[in-house]
Amino acid sequence: MKKLVSIVMAIALGVSLAGCGGRASAESVVEDAIQAFQNADAEAIEQYWGDTDFSSSNGTAEEDAYTQQLLEQLAENLSYQITESTENENAGTATVTVEFTNIDMSAVLAEWMGEIFSQALGYAFLPAEQQPSEEELSTMSMEILNSIMEEHTDDKVTNTVDVSLNLVDNAWKIDPSDTVVNAMMGGLMDSFSLLDESFDTANTVEAPVEPARVNPATLGDYTVEIKSATITQDYAGNPAVVIAYLWTNQSNETASPFFSVATSVFQDGVGLDSAIIMDDSVYDSSMQTTDVRPGTTIEVQEAFELNNATSPIEVEITEAFLWNDPAEIAYMQFTFD
Repeated sequence: MKKLVSIVMAIALGVSLAGCGGRASAESVVEDAIQAFQNADAEAIEQYWGDTDFSSSNGTAEEDAYTQQLLEQLAENLSYQITESTENENAGTATVTVEFTNIDMSAVLAEWMGEIFSQALGYAFLPAEQQPSEEELSTMSMEILNSIMEEHTDDKVTNTVDVSLNLVDNAWKIDPSDTVVNAMMGGLMDSFSLLDESFDTANTVEAPVEPARVNPATLGDYTVEIKSATITQDYAGNPAVVIAYLWTNQSNETASPFFSVATSVFQDGVGLDSAIIMDDSVYDSSMQTTDVRPGTTIEVQEAFELNNATSPIEVEITEAFLWNDPAEIAYMQFTFD
């Protein structure tokens, strides 16, 4: 009886092998390829998945050692499940659907970059002789990365991808795909691409945008409308001008014009200094420092010394303490008869 069973099994196996000519299934090829990654075998990975970041001899011996170390970390945490497998021998194609689970490398790299920048900032202020060498920095960076990955072993991400195969010389061959490799590595490739894009953006010098010179103007949380420029005299009898403008507090907090906007006046292209005017009937400076509730509008006056009483002047009011270029500037020109 046992002999009969053995003969039947042998015949069945022979029929099976004859049907596929001894060819390994697409699913088994994919499993072997994934296991090559789980074994951190860089050469086998290259044979199955093509040229990846973990291909052997990508750089110096030191860089290869760091790459292998990272590969082993990822391989140790990789798990997978094949959910579907289809073969079309007539078309010479196959698709194997796999769920890959690994450390979420987007979270790891974000924390790693923050730590690297913090370390670099600390070293930047050290004397040159006390700063670490490039080799020391590389070693330190990898140690930090390994440490962070160990802390994130429970932070996993699962990606489902299709592995495509082609029938070549009666054997299924994987069509290398960055999408599949990225899924195996917990999104590492996508995370590095985002970092590269952020660096490119940071290093891109954009052409400055000329602010709009309008009246009235929105200056952050405040609205300003320049109303008038009145010629008068300062305390010493020299020509001066009093600029009047409406200031509206559009913020959610009590504020004053003095700390929210800055006024500049130019005559013949030269900036004018503030003027001291003693005549209260001509000039009231008190409103500059008055606290104003949200939604309230007041008239503000500021005084400047004139170089002469005939040349036109330009008045500019901008948002105070603004480090970037403003979108709008309150601007108006005045001529005197």
